[in-house]
Amino acid sequence: MENFLEELIYDLQKKKQGHIFYYFNDKESYIQNAFTFIVSVINSGSHIMLVENDRNLLLLQEQLNKQLNEDQWKRLHILNNFDFYYSNRDFHAETILSYFKKNIEPLLDTNVPICTWGLVEWSDEKNITANIEKYEQEFDQFVREKGIISVCAYDAKRTPEKMKEILMRCHEIMMTDDQYVYLESHSI
Repeated sequence: MENFLEELIYDLQKKKQGHIFYYFNDKESYIQNAFTFIVSVINSGSHIMLVENDRNLLLLQEQLNKQLNEDQWKRLHILNNFDFYYSNRDFHAETILSYFKKNIEPLLDTNVPICTWGLVEWSDEKNITANIEKYEQEFDQFVREKGIISVCAYDAKRTPEKMKEILMRCHEIMMTDDQYVYLESHSI
């Protein structure tokens, strides 16, 4: 194994599911970890749904163009994270999950293994912590039922301590820029 993330992916693929809270501090590490995740998943024969912002997507595509062939690109399904999280003009859990299911179910119907990577971003709206908690709880249940490995990435600089504690209860694994740990506090 080249790094900790490849090891984690390998372990989770044996379990056929995993819900990861990525609490990142360094943007360069974030981009490198997203790249490693995408390439590892695709090289294993799985598909990946990437929910990312335009700025990061440009950086990732630059690296991915050097690594992926045409057939591998077909296993990468990209959604803009603003459209994904704000299709209802606010961070609304039911709308987001509906949008996610609409986009992932055609892949699930083909019985191909699929993983997801999503950069979660939000505006300064009222009740955002409660809305994110509801979303993550329902998302956790869905990925467990469907056997999906999913990374939910949160910028540490924007994530209040209370939200971090909630996210640690909604995920079975917490990852930072250079390590991961299985969470005993996972309560769902």
